[in-house]
Amino acid sequence: MRFHRRLSTVATPLLALALALALALTGCGPAEKPSAETPPAAPEDASLTEAQLAVIDRAELVLTKKCMARHGHPYWVAPSMRADELRAPGYVLDDVGWARRHGYGGRIQQKALATKRHDRNIAYRAGLSGAEARAYVRALSGGPGTPLLTTPLPGGGKVRASNGGCEAEARKRLYGDPSVWFRADKIATNLTPLYVPRLLRDERFTRAQRHWATCMRRAGQSYTDPTAIRSALPRLTQGLDPGRTHTIEVRLAVAEATCARSTGFAETARRLEREHSAPVRARYARDIATRDRLQRAALARAERLLGE
Repeated sequence: MRFHRRLSTVATPLLALALALALALTGCGPAEKPSAETPPAAPEDASLTEAQLAVIDRAELVLTKKCMARHGHPYWVAPSMRADELRAPGYVLDDVGWARRHGYGGRIQQKALATKRHDRNIAYRAGLSGAEARAYVRALSGGPGTPLLTTPLPGGGKVRASNGGCEAEARKRLYGDPSVWFRADKIATNLTPLYVPRLLRDERFTRAQRHWATCMRRAGQSYTDPTAIRSALPRLTQGLDPGRTHTIEVRLAVAEATCARSTGFAETARRLEREHSAPVRARYARDIATRDRLQRAALARAERLLGE
């Protein structure tokens, strides 16, 4: 899974909603069918799929493992998630089949958390002495004085990341110049604050969302918007066993997705996202093109590496 594509600043409720909405508008169609090991080729002018990004991530971990071995440290690569599990439910679901299988992805989240809890790298580091742990971290991500990559975000603020150790070496092998990749990636993936607030106020969006809410009431679910369901889920499932929790998730998610399709809410949201994002994407077209070009090159390198 990709855990490093995120903002380093604290998100306001509106921004958090904006980011979730953007996730949905770019990924709430049918789930990816190809596996993470054999992704389809991406068109030259398209961003990569989550399955393809997962291939790059896995190659990055494999390269990190090889580098750590050269420094005398073990490093374990966790099993890949299935392609169907790489999607996030986003702002509004309209994939009824995915909703029937996964609800809102609660079981997927629990699986990811369990994988993190049982991460052998964390356990290994915890068992090292102070000096050994410092040597391990220095080899992995760099020690004191390691240079930082820094770039301003389109919506304000800056994001920073360490550029040292085996992790940096792995990224350089895949993406090339670290500073070029870091800037292009962070800018291209953080454009939503520049246009989503306007989208959320668009009368066409709010009208479509009201139609969705009406459909939900007719289905016995009184929620004004999809985020209200997400907010209510912890209360609705508190103290319940995993099976019952999943049943409640699925019932709500299927109703949401069914109404999103029947009312055209999801399609309207996608269309408005394209409309509102177009001027912003045009303004940052060079950064987006650089990000996509470097990702396609990284995918080719990753496929070669994993095929060896």
